[in-house]
This record gives sequence, C-alpha cells and structure tokens, in this order.
Amino acid sequence: MTKLFGEALANQIKETIEQNKAAIANRIERINAGLTDLDDCFLSDKLEHGKIKECEMQLAILSGDGCEEREIVIDENGDEVGTRWVQTRYGNRIVGRGIFANSVKALCKKTGWTITRRRVPVWTKFETYTSGMAGVYSGYYKTVRWHTNMKTGEYVGYPE
Repeated sequence: MTKLFGEALANQIKETIEQNKAAIANRIERINAGLTDLDDCFLSDKLEHGKIKECEMQLAILSGDGCEEREIVIDENGDEVGTRWVQTRYGNRIVGRGIFANSVKALCKKTGWTITRRRVPVWTKFETYTSGMAGVYSGYYKTVRWHTNMKTGEYVGYPE
C-alpha cells in the first residue's frame, strides 16, 4: 500500500467521512425500524462521530501547509533538543539529553538552552487515559508533532 500525501490523502479522508456518515444513517434507520435499540449502538455511535471529527482535523491540517507553530527547546548552537515528560519517583519531570528538571523553564535555566517557536509538521493521534471499553469511549483525538509533513510528504524526523 502506497503512502498518500496532499490532495490524494485529502480525497481518501473525504471518502472516510462519507463512509462514517453512511454508517450513522444506516444505524438510525435500524433504530427507527426497531431492528436494534439505542443501547446496542452507543459505542459505534461514539466511534463514528469521533472518526468524522478526526478526519475534519486532518483536512484542516492539509488545507494549510501541514505544519503548526509549536514551542521547542534549542541549544546554544540553534539545534533542537528533544524533550519529553517522564514519570519519576519524584513526580513528572522533563528530560532533555539526559538532564532532568521540574519544568521547561527550569531545564533551560539549568542548561543555558532557550525556548523558541517554530513551525513543525503535525498530524492527529487518538489519546486515552485508561484501557478497554472505557478507554475507547473516553478517548479523544488531538494534534501532535509528526515525523512527516502529510501535505508534502517531506520526512523531517524527530529531534534527538
């Protein structure tokens, strides 16, 4: 299966929206005809509406340049520093290049790095804080930094 980018990807996303809208309409017909009840369909209803929302978020990303402005940490040479939040025995800490701190501001103060804003590729991701059916039902879609610009197909990778 080939990777799709730009207009081809947007067309595929539009097809997905139409398929989910058709599934919603089909379910409503079955409920109205008495072939099933609303309780049997609550999860599929949530998932199909969620998928439509995700597709709309993706189309919004593709309608622009595929990037969003995000805060990043850069070192003294202007190179981006890969940072992430981790759970330690002292609570949540941010780590960059093996250096731990309580906040991004504290990390920059400790290392001499600075915070700046740059445009980076983004895409959508499903996130939940639990597992199983509860995780599926309570999950949501959000935009996250991505390794590839889905508008152009340009691979940019992640900071080290």
